[in-house]
Amino acid sequence: MQFENIACMNNWSNEKKACVLTSMLRDSAAVILENLCSSDLRDYDKITSALKLRFGDT
Repeated sequence: MQFENIACMNNWSNEKKACVLTSMLRDSAAVILENLCSSDLRDYDKITSALKLRFGDT
């Protein structure tokens, strides 16, 4: 929720959100990125879907 609020306040595009989010992930969340292809790493919706699939909506 905090990330979404910051992204909204800064008018980030989905590609910018994807870039910032992937740079912030650590540990088991960052491992999720290894299963995504390079084009998916620039797709915010695909990244968040993969994270939700692994960790749920909360």
